[in-house]
Amino acid sequence: MNARKLIIITSLTILIPLLLMKGCQSFARTIYNSMDCNQFNIDHIELRTGIDVPQIKRNYCELTDTSRTVSFQLLKTGEDKKAYAQKYFEWSSGSLFVQEGSNSDTRWSAQLDTVTSELVFKLHYK
Repeated sequence: MNARKLIIITSLTILIPLLLMKGCQSFARTIYNSMDCNQFNIDHIELRTGIDVPQIKRNYCELTDTSRTVSFQLLKTGEDKKAYAQKYFEWSSGSLFVQEGSNSDTRWSAQLDTVTSELVFKLHYK
């Protein structure tokens, strides 16, 4: 009887974390593939670009089969905004900071205007 309990406990100890990991992977895949401007929009952008989207207010979101353009109003101010710009973007000119990149299924660009605090992401799906 003790051997049976040991086998059950060992099996559950292995099985439960595996199921949890698979569930988390599936959830991340759902967010990554999400084509919605409301549910998981910010998480989708963060996963595709690697840029953390801080506290914001959304201005607009346009979505087509092959692209997504989203504009946010950045709620950071002063030194916090400057530190954020320097961490994720490269200075372009004046108050404009930009960044771009691509991966196997997305080409993207992002820009931050530190005067207007507008943060714009453009994602093009391959």
